[in-house]
Order: sequence, then C-alpha cells, then structure tokens
Amino acid sequence: MKFISHLLLLIALSALAGAAWVAHRSVTVAPLELPKPGARQRDFVDDLKQAAIKRSAIFEISEAELNRHLAKVLQGRLKDPAGRWIMFERLAVELEPDIAHATLVWNARGHRSTATVDFKVQRLEETFRVEVVGGRYGHLQVPRGMLRPLAPALESLSRVLKDEIQSLFQMNQIQLAQDKLVLDPRFP
Repeated sequence: MKFISHLLLLIALSALAGAAWVAHRSVTVAPLELPKPGARQRDFVDDLKQAAIKRSAIFEISEAELNRHLAKVLQGRLKDPAGRWIMFERLAVELEPDIAHATLVWNARGHRSTATVDFKVQRLEETFRVEVVGGRYGHLQVPRGMLRPLAPALESLSRVLKDEIQSLFQMNQIQLAQDKLVLDPRFP
C-alpha cells in the first residue's frame, strides 16, 4: 500500500513539474512590422471616431497596424519589488476568424514569459460582449477560469486603452478576420 501511495505521489509531482515546464516555455510572438517608408501613420482613435460619425464605409485595421499602435501606446511597469526584476515588453494581438489572441509578454531577468488570452467579440442587440474563451500560460493551455491571475493586468490594459475601446464599440459590426479587424459603422 505504501508503494502505491508513493507511486501516485511521484506521478502527481511529475505531472506538476511537466506543467510548470510547459507553462514557462514562452510562445513565439511575431516581431513588430515596421511601416512602409512614406506610409501614413494612423491615429486610430480619430479614425474610429470619424468612421462612427460618417457611417459611410467599412473600415479595416490590419494586425500589423494594430500591434504597432499597441506598442506605441502601452508602456507597462510593475511596482517594486517585482518591478526591479520583471519588465513588461508588449501586448501582441493575433487575429483569426471569429477569435483574437492577446499575448502579454514579460521579461524576467532575461527569461521571456508569455500569457495569452483568447476572446471573441459578439454583438448582442445594442451592446457588444467580449467573451474570454480560454488561454495559455506559455504553451500550457488552460480554461478561462485559470486566467483569473491575469485580471489586474487586463484591467490596467482596459484603462489605458479606454478611448480606443469606446471608439471601437461605436461601430455597428465588429468582425475578427484573418490578420485584420473589419469594422462596419453603417446602420443595419
């Protein structure tokens, strides 16, 4: 009986060690694409507000433009004592049909750590609903309830991006497509 309990304990510890190893292996995040020389840099908030006012045409934002804007706007810092060892690098967004992957990237004394939140955006009558459907710590896939430790970071992001989010939700339709965000401000 003692042998079986030790064997089960060893299996449980091995599973936990394996999960920790998989979670600490960071996912590869695509580097920021530089804008083409001479290309106009978009002011997303202003462009979104103008599109909402005019309500005349479909508006597209490429994944690369979105990531450049996020890199320009977001400057993260942790409070000390963790702030001395851990630095927020960036938020990288990857868009696929009907789902978005937002990856938070930190650098902890040379070790890159990532956490990814997968979410969908749906229109319900007059409001939009953003639903977290799952995510990953490094390569470790977890259900949405296990992403609760990321809540303070996500709340901080929503405060910093408040103008962009409010302007985005002025649209009548938001569609997540492959490598782009398609916004339709026209009346239905």
